[in-house]
Amino acid sequence: MADYGLLVLGWIIYFAIHSVLAADAVKDFFRNLLQGRFRFYRIFYSLISTAGLMGLLFFNAMISGELLLNPQGLIRYLSLMLATFGVIIVSRAFREHDAASFIGLRQEEMKFSRSGILNSVRHPIYSGTILMVIGFFLFTPTIATLVSTVCIFAYLPIGIYLEEKKLIHLFGDQYLSYKREVPSLIPKLFKRN
Repeated sequence: MADYGLLVLGWIIYFAIHSVLAADAVKDFFRNLLQGRFRFYRIFYSLISTAGLMGLLFFNAMISGELLLNPQGLIRYLSLMLATFGVIIVSRAFREHDAASFIGLRQEEMKFSRSGILNSVRHPIYSGTILMVIGFFLFTPTIATLVSTVCIFAYLPIGIYLEEKKLIHLFGDQYLSYKREVPSLIPKLFKRN
């Protein structure tokens, strides 16, 4: 039971660090502190995010537990299919962003875009993440994976709120109009004329 508590605590700390380091006030502080070396901040952020995520997934895998359902047959195919669709959605989202600047290899330039997948959903990286996480749970349906899944799903609305607050500040009415017209995570099947 203590392992599950540590897993939850790990996710809380991970998401707190992730959100704090992405906050404009924190970025501004480090921009003033680091000045010309601030270009390395995004690389640092990406490394911290990746290392934290890998550590949590490794810890999740180390917690032994009984399977909550049989992950064979149709469940196995469904898990792989959902994870694959999630990866495809995330990769399409990265086509609309400069991947090099996203991970910090190039100066980050914030510009408003509605092209490609961003014309169907506002947060395709989160949409893809949801599919990958469900696929992950179905592939390894243990209590630990369920705990991780619940933690990730609990954070997504917070992450979306913080991201949209920043985007509204940056792009104002242009983003508010986009927000009214394009759904957050699930594309509309039928568009009104």
